[in-house]
Amino acid sequence: MKTKIALFILLLLIGFSLDTFAQQRKSKKKKAKQSKVVKKKASIKKLKTKQTATASVKAKGESLSVAYSVSDKTNSDTGSTRTVIITSAFKPSLQNAAKINFTAATAVADSSRLPLTYKVPSSNLFFSYQPIPLKPLALPTDSPAVWKNTHRVKAGAGNLSSFFGEGRFSFGDGKKMITQIQTSFVRSKGKLYAQQYSKFDLDVLSVINTTNNLEWTSHAQFNSTTRYRYGFMPNTLVYPKDELQLVYNGLSLEVGVKNKQRTQSGIDFHPIIQFNRFTNTNNAGENNIIIKAPIEKFFGKMLGINITANADMAKYSSPSTISSAINNNLYSIDPSILLKTPNVKLNLGIKPTWNNGVFNLLPNFTLNSRLPNSNFSVEAGFKGSFYKNSFRSLAQYNPWIALPNQLRNTRSIEQYIGLNGSTNNHFSFNAQVALMQMKDQPIFFNQLGDGKAFDIVYTNMNALKLSGEINYTFQEKLSLLASASYSNFSKLDAATDAFGLIPLETTAGLIWKPIGDLQVKADLFYRSGSLYRDSFSFTARRLSPAMDMNLGFEFGIMPKLNLWLQMNNLFNNTYQRWNQYPVFGFNVMGGVVYSFQ
Repeated sequence: MKTKIALFILLLLIGFSLDTFAQQRKSKKKKAKQSKVVKKKASIKKLKTKQTATASVKAKGESLSVAYSVSDKTNSDTGSTRTVIITSAFKPSLQNAAKINFTAATAVADSSRLPLTYKVPSSNLFFSYQPIPLKPLALPTDSPAVWKNTHRVKAGAGNLSSFFGEGRFSFGDGKKMITQIQTSFVRSKGKLYAQQYSKFDLDVLSVINTTNNLEWTSHAQFNSTTRYRYGFMPNTLVYPKDELQLVYNGLSLEVGVKNKQRTQSGIDFHPIIQFNRFTNTNNAGENNIIIKAPIEKFFGKMLGINITANADMAKYSSPSTISSAINNNLYSIDPSILLKTPNVKLNLGIKPTWNNGVFNLLPNFTLNSRLPNSNFSVEAGFKGSFYKNSFRSLAQYNPWIALPNQLRNTRSIEQYIGLNGSTNNHFSFNAQVALMQMKDQPIFFNQLGDGKAFDIVYTNMNALKLSGEINYTFQEKLSLLASASYSNFSKLDAATDAFGLIPLETTAGLIWKPIGDLQVKADLFYRSGSLYRDSFSFTARRLSPAMDMNLGFEFGIMPKLNLWLQMNNLFNNTYQRWNQYPVFGFNVMGGVVYSFQ
């Protein structure tokens, strides 16, 4: 029994030992497999890291390799994986960068100079005594300016029995035809006997544009002036007013044509023909025909020629010359060579002239040169010209002349040099000095007796003339113009002095717009007295200097209605421009201006 129990226990121990041994062996085998898997995963991870680094290196030019690990599901116990490696044929690469190489050599100096010429246009606005207002308008794109016909009337009255009336009218479409009509009438009566003055003017201007780039111009003028010879001495003399009345009537008709653009041959032309008729109450009259035919051709932009033909034919008759009328004819031809550059303008020419059959060859040289790096220009010239002394021109200069018994034209040869320019956008000036030699210059003497008429005497003389002008403008609000002229007459052969000619004359004009609807205009004149011959002693005497100032205002009270006020001779200086003829004293007029637009 004991033996069986001992054997049973021994068998149990042996089975337990075998079982324990098998479990330990199985556990060791399992641990060995797990260690092998861990080592394999580490190897795979290390391989991936190496492949990634290799791929980044090969991206610079080698082939690109990518490794993927795929789990092996057929053996779930071991969890083994397979690795698939994909190699791409694309080989990305970066372009080699260009390397800038610097050398120690310096650049070769460029000794050539590029000529640069600049022409700066002047921005000054030169206003006359009646400036045209500048009104900027917002126009549609690619649309021309719209022409607007204007119609206005101006009327007023004042002391000295003064009356003034004016009308301005315009018609047309602004493209093919423009017609402007202006008419005026003024009348005044002074304190002296027969000191009366009246004037009527009518002016009609028409411009017609044709389809062949031609511009036709017609201009008609008529004026009639009535005055009385009130300057007789002694003033105790008695004359009927009808005997003292002096009426001048003038008619002018003009037709001209010009090309708006140069022809294909580069030619510009502008012929003009004019007819003048001038008469007075003494049955004296003059007919005058003037023809001007300038033609200009340029060869390129710098060189050109100009040829101007002139014909001025006049016939004068009066009661004293009724049997043999006076013919006063003047013909000339003016060929010139023109040179124009941005800084230099040169005119080289001569002027053959026939003055009542007498031939004269006159010079015609002018030069205008802009100073470098400045807005100043120097001008110089040596010119000869004839001034037509017709019955009309002499009566306009001195309305108190007696009927002329001869007519001579004045020949002038002038040498001058001057300077002009601007210092800024507002200020401009010009100054000139000239030496003139004049032949048959008219001067004026009081007739013997009462002296109310002037005889005309022609003389040769020399004159030294200094003249200058300054202009200041500020936008449209202020415009100031001042000028001065001084002449020294010498070497007269037909008289001792230049009777009736003014040696010194200065003028100044101001236009100011302090506010939008108010305009102020002022004029100031100063002139030294001219010489006259005393009718009793026959000696030369000088008239007193004259100073005169005018002041005017215009103010808008309604869109179409303005008020105006004009004061003349504020100093009430009854000076004499011509001996024995004092001017009106202080004169004031006021009225309205009505525009129909």
